[in-house]
Amino acid sequence: MLRCEHCRLSVRGNRRVCPLCQGPLTGEPSPEVFPYIPSVYREFHLFFRLLVAGSLAAAVACLGLNAIFPQGGPWSLFVLGGLACAWLILGTAISKRRNIPKNLLYQVLLLSLLSVAWDFLTGWQGWSLDYVLPILSSSALVAMLVVLKVLGRYIEDYLIYLLLAALLGIFPLLFWLLGLLGTVYPTLICVAVSTMSFFVIVVFHFERLAAELKRRLHL
Repeated sequence: MLRCEHCRLSVRGNRRVCPLCQGPLTGEPSPEVFPYIPSVYREFHLFFRLLVAGSLAAAVACLGLNAIFPQGGPWSLFVLGGLACAWLILGTAISKRRNIPKNLLYQVLLLSLLSVAWDFLTGWQGWSLDYVLPILSSSALVAMLVVLKVLGRYIEDYLIYLLLAALLGIFPLLFWLLGLLGTVYPTLICVAVSTMSFFVIVVFHFERLAAELKRRLHL
């Protein structure tokens, strides 16, 4: 084991200097106390490096082509925006990968905001409110039920997320009431499914839901 003569302490691992006084260590290295657990970035470092290189190459190529042929307008900016959105979605998915229902909710919120932003920047056709938001909300609710069944989890573990997904699916009703929708059928279907799910959760799992809320809110 390594030893610092100045601090008179032993140090595990293969450090070269003392963590306290930064002086030299003597002796033989010893195994670390905790095992080395690589992060997802280190485990798939080659994959991420290829993605970064491909993204940079695509961005540079599009900017160059757009500068050479400017007749079509600044279309390269949309490519850069698409790459930025893709990396934002990928980063969110990786950071929340250990909690699937939370990951789904984050992805729905993120994709909803991005779709509204793209709809606005491209001249506002209303497709984000008419189709994307209701489809994302209802899909997240269905995906949680499928994951719950496939993984064999207890419903108590997903009750809060199912409730939030149901409320998120009811929210597009506000756009219909405000007259912001051009096509109402996707929103009505989403609201109907989400409303039924909300009442099923509250009526049939009220005690479990109340207990889960008390546990999470420390009441």
